[in-house]
Formats: sequence, structure tokens, C-alpha cells
Amino acid sequence: MSDHDQTEEIRRWVQGLSQTELQGVLDGILGGGGGGLGAFAPEAERHTPAMPELPDPPDEPSALTVRVDVDGTRPPVWRRLVLRGDLMLDEVHEILQAAFGWQDYHLHTFWPGPHKRVWRGPSFLTEFDLSEGEEGVLESEVQLDQLLREPGDRLFYTYDFGDDWTHTLKLESVGPLDEEAPTAVCTGGRMAGPLEDCGGVTGHNELVAAHLAEPSLRGLDRERREWLPPDWDPTEFSAEEVEQRLSLIGLSTEEILQRLGASGEPGDTGPFPAALEPLLDIALAPTVVELGQLVERARTEHRAELTAGDLAAIARPYRFLVELAGEDGIPLTAAGWMKPAYVERTYGELGLDEDWIGKGNREDQTLPVAQLRRTCQELGLLRKHKGRLVPTRLARGLTTDQEYAEALATRLLPHRDTWVEVAGVLFALLTAAEGRPSWDHCDTIARILTECGLRTGPAGVDRWHVMEWVRPVSAAFRRATGERSLGRAGTEQDHRAVALARLALWPET
Repeated sequence: MSDHDQTEEIRRWVQGLSQTELQGVLDGILGGGGGGLGAFAPEAERHTPAMPELPDPPDEPSALTVRVDVDGTRPPVWRRLVLRGDLMLDEVHEILQAAFGWQDYHLHTFWPGPHKRVWRGPSFLTEFDLSEGEEGVLESEVQLDQLLREPGDRLFYTYDFGDDWTHTLKLESVGPLDEEAPTAVCTGGRMAGPLEDCGGVTGHNELVAAHLAEPSLRGLDRERREWLPPDWDPTEFSAEEVEQRLSLIGLSTEEILQRLGASGEPGDTGPFPAALEPLLDIALAPTVVELGQLVERARTEHRAELTAGDLAAIARPYRFLVELAGEDGIPLTAAGWMKPAYVERTYGELGLDEDWIGKGNREDQTLPVAQLRRTCQELGLLRKHKGRLVPTRLARGLTTDQEYAEALATRLLPHRDTWVEVAGVLFALLTAAEGRPSWDHCDTIARILTECGLRTGPAGVDRWHVMEWVRPVSAAFRRATGERSLGRAGTEQDHRAVALARLALWPET
């Protein structure tokens, strides 16, 4: 191999290193722990440092008080945990994920101490490493108290090999173990856990600095502001919230629902809408808890009975268009739009001129009319037939406002796309739980779907995609309230939307 080829190979290898790996190479060159120039060897020729001999576990496990720092964060992000000494490292991994609010999206590894030799020293293998053909000591075969025995002992944990979040676990004290005590207890900490995929320590510190300088984050570019969760506050820390996450480790979705007092069979006899089952199948424990609490609030808070006047207001737009079609139907233009006279009548008599600017005589230029017509077709109230919009058999069988409202509720949420339906159900749940429909619900929905591992872009599920998915549902709720926009702070008619949402979620009740 020529000198040029060797240089090119080294250059390509260096370009593939993360910031932490590159720092390890530099430390080796500068004498920081024995990495040396051998660190530049191609992958197949690298020497993997030998694992130090591990002592046998103690005869009796102890309670280990450990401080865990996310290295490099400013201000420091840390947790103080009291852990059983006989925990296996794969169990410690789950605890660390819960303690800092990580979502376990990425790979991880543990590095033995006492010296910090991340990417340069030996590490314990995960099941994934084993499946990739690597050889070594499995993390599931090593107890925590084999590594942390005396105060000052250290262990290192790296999560997400792209962002390289390295955590330092330092043993502070060893005490007697109460066999009745939980596996892990959080007794202190500082700062919220970093956000997933925020660019590692550098990206996290930039976001935190921007928040500390101005909580409105005006100093950040618009793209990063919109990427951040609503009301994000990196300074918040709650030991109680960490404790709740820790208490859920190892529980199945059914066990969590049972703990919340919900049925273990969502969609059959329990309070969970059936459409949420795909989400429950992929949700992590904290999200399952959040969904359970949301369902409970939606079922119990902001309850309201619908009067005859409320039912008439909910049914009116749909009933109007069905009755306008009559026996003969609404004639359509060659392009498939309702003819101008019918558009103008709908626009005027339903008061849609308050929602729109224009003459209101062309459907393709009058969005409120077009949306109402589309909804009626999607609900199965109108259909195209020989150049006309005619009532369906379902519509011809509806005679009362109550029947129209029930038909609307039972057909509003189902959708052929699973995740569009899930988004609509979540919008209805949030409407019932919060007592009003709001576009702000889309932020919550986007966060929940992202936390479940779904993606519409690099940062997860985008709010604007959610807004498009739930538009038919939000429009129905808006029509129920009689308001022009969901952006208002609340109206006297919000109870109509809440009742409609509850009826759509639980039609049998």
C-alpha cells in the first residue's frame, strides 16, 4: 500500500469518528492513557484492550449510593441514586435511562473504571454486540458491586454513539441493604435530562445557554425553536418524576394499566379506545402512564350534558347540506364542484362568511364550504352519483339532531391510516381532558408520537404533519363550538366539542 493510499485510508477513518472517539485518539497521541499511534490502525487490526479481572460479588449485597453525572454538561446534569449492589449492568442501563428520561432509541455500552478510557479501554458487551459477532464479557453477567466496591470507585456508561452521552457513575457510600426497599431510589439531582438527538453535549449546552439567557429562546434560529418541546425548561428537576419512572421499570403495558386502575385489555372492556392499541404496543412505560392519565381525565373531567339546542347546533351544518341535496341531489360542475348557487346558499345560510373572505359562490375558492362537503362525504352522508351529490341511505335514515350527532361521532375518528386515526383519537382525548379543542394539542400529539419512536422527519413527528392529520376532527369540533378558529382562549360552547369528543371516543356510554 502506497503512502498516499495509507493517508487516504486514515483520513476516511478519522472522518467517521465521533467527537468523543476523536478526543480519545488525541488523548492517546498526547499520552493520555496508552492509546498511542496504534489507535490509527484500521478497524480489523485494532487491539481491543483486555478486560481487567473482576472480583467475585460480595457475599451479601449492599445499598450503593451513586452520583451519576452526564459528562460535559453545563450546568451539570446529575442524579444521586441508591441502588442495590446485586443489580446486573443491563438492569443499571434501564435505571439510567429512566433517571435521565432517555428513550432507549440508541446503542449503549459500559466501560469499567477506575480510569476513564471511553473508546480506548475495554467495555462490556450488550446482546446486540453479541449478535454482531463480538466476543467479551456480557453486561448481563456483571453485577454492579463487582465494579463499585469502595467510595470513589467509578464506572462509565455511554448512550447514543452518535451524540456520545457519557455518564460517570461514582460510588459515594456503601450501606446496609433493606430487602423491602425499591431496586433504585433517586434522592437528588439537578437539571432536566438532555433531549434526545439534540447534538450531544455541545448542542445541549448551546440550548441551555440560550434558555438561561432568555427563556423565550429568541436567540435561537427558528428551526431549532420549533424543534424544541413546548414549554421546554432544562432547569426543571423533580425527584418525584424520576421516582415514578423508576417504579415502572420492568412492568408490562398491561401491568401499568392495571396499576392505573385501567383494564389490561384496551379496546375490549377497558377505557382505552381501541384505536390506541397500536400506540400502546410501542410506547415506553412513561408514555403508557401519560396515556392512562389522559384517558382518565377525558372520561371524568369537564363532563357536560347536551341540550336540544346543543344537538341542533352540532347537527346543523351536516343536516343543512343533506337537506339541500334533497331527493334530486346537488348538481356538480364538470370539474366536480358544487354549482355556484348551492355554494352561495350554503355559505350565507350557515354563516360561513364569518370564516372566509370572498363572494362565497365558488366551492374551489371557498374553503369552509369545501371542507364541509368533504366531511359529509367522508362521514358517508353524501356521495357522487351521475354528476350530483346525493344523500346516502344512512343520511336518508337520519331524522333527528340526536341521530345526526351520533352519526357524526361514530364516523369521525376511524381512518384507513392507523397513525392518522391515532392522531385524531389523541386530539379528541386532549379536547375532552382539557375542556376545549385547541391547535396546541398538536404539539402534545407530536411529542407523544415521537416518544414512541415514530418519525416524519429527522427530529421526529412534526407538528405541522399532525395538524394536517387531525384537521377533519378539529374542524368538526370547531363547528360544534360555532367558533371561527381553534386559537381562541375558550368559549361558552366548548362543552359541545367536549361532549362530541367523548361520544366519539366511547360511543356506547
